[in-house]
Amino acid sequence: MRVLMNNRFIGRITCITLLVVLSPTAMAVSLAETVQAAVERHPQYPLHQALRKVESGYRQQAESFFGGDPSVNLSVVGDSLGSDFGSGEYVAGVSLPVWLPGQREARRMIADNLATQSVLELSRLTWEVAGGVLERGWQLRIAQAGVQQALKQWAAARALEKDVVHRFEAGELTRNDLLLAQQDVVETEATYQEALNSLQQEKLSWRNYTGLEELPEDLDLFARTEGAPVPLVQHPQLRAALALAQTAQARVNDTRMQRHAVPVVSVYAKRDRGARNEAYTDSLGIELTVPLGTRSHIAPAIAEAEAELTGAETEAALLKRQLELRIANAEQELLKANRLLDLAQQKNGFSHARLQLSRRAFELGEMGLYQLLLARQQAAAAARDLEIRQLEKQYAMTRKNHLLGVIPR
Repeated sequence: MRVLMNNRFIGRITCITLLVVLSPTAMAVSLAETVQAAVERHPQYPLHQALRKVESGYRQQAESFFGGDPSVNLSVVGDSLGSDFGSGEYVAGVSLPVWLPGQREARRMIADNLATQSVLELSRLTWEVAGGVLERGWQLRIAQAGVQQALKQWAAARALEKDVVHRFEAGELTRNDLLLAQQDVVETEATYQEALNSLQQEKLSWRNYTGLEELPEDLDLFARTEGAPVPLVQHPQLRAALALAQTAQARVNDTRMQRHAVPVVSVYAKRDRGARNEAYTDSLGIELTVPLGTRSHIAPAIAEAEAELTGAETEAALLKRQLELRIANAEQELLKANRLLDLAQQKNGFSHARLQLSRRAFELGEMGLYQLLLARQQAAAAARDLEIRQLEKQYAMTRKNHLLGVIPR
């Protein structure tokens, strides 16, 4: 009798614990809101803002009227400086660098490409984070299902133990049967504790990635959504890689345009005299300095810019091949999940039919407790496998939708 009271107490405590673990601690949010929360706490989130600042710098430079910083020039020349004797020359001027044709446009193209890259970089990050959210969300769902199944089997083991104790006290079963039932309770409790630990780990992973406690309320909906497939060229990850290549191309064009330093227009005023008995004369002048622009000094910069472009184009081509392979693998995983689900449904039907027959035979004394426990364990494994296969199929559908480039909205 004390064993039964302890089992009832443990059962109540377990149910309360399970409710605390599985119940949400706050109002559920949507999948899109969860993804946004995870994006904003991701270490790469400031990257698109940094690109915006670089874009602003290039655009500000391209919109400047001058090709560089103006400078002020002052000079004093004479044979008796500091006195009023001898010759003297005083010159004050302003030097203004001016753009060569095409140089401002090259800088403006870099700014435009950086603006596009910033937007697409955020879209890429959102897509990648959505994958992490979906993966952790479904792993948490699977862990929750494992806890629920383990709790059911623990409860069934305690109920069977109660029946065995009653029949043992009535002299219908042996002490060996009682020990076997008690052993089964301990084993199912251990299985429950392992499932509970796995659930806690998945909850920690979910909280660490999203900053939230609860699962999104529309997690299942994304798995069932069969939207129009996104063309591969419009895939967020590939578009970001192509935008990076376009920015590299703009940098190559800009570097080639900078092989000629900008001309400098200087405007100056001069006041001079030849000797002390001569009066000062004032004059205005203009000077144009045009650099010759040899290729030797700019060749390393052009080569480095072209190497950066080649690397970006190579990365985009490799990414395209990887995405094609990952999408094909996701389709195969979905087919596999469907086949395994069909087999799990058949297995579950057979095992539960056998369990019903075994229970009836045990009640009639036609079957021993060991055979009943074996049938119950197999039925429990089949039920657990069926629920897991159902969730895995939904996750396979989710993964396929995600790899096709769909972002939760």
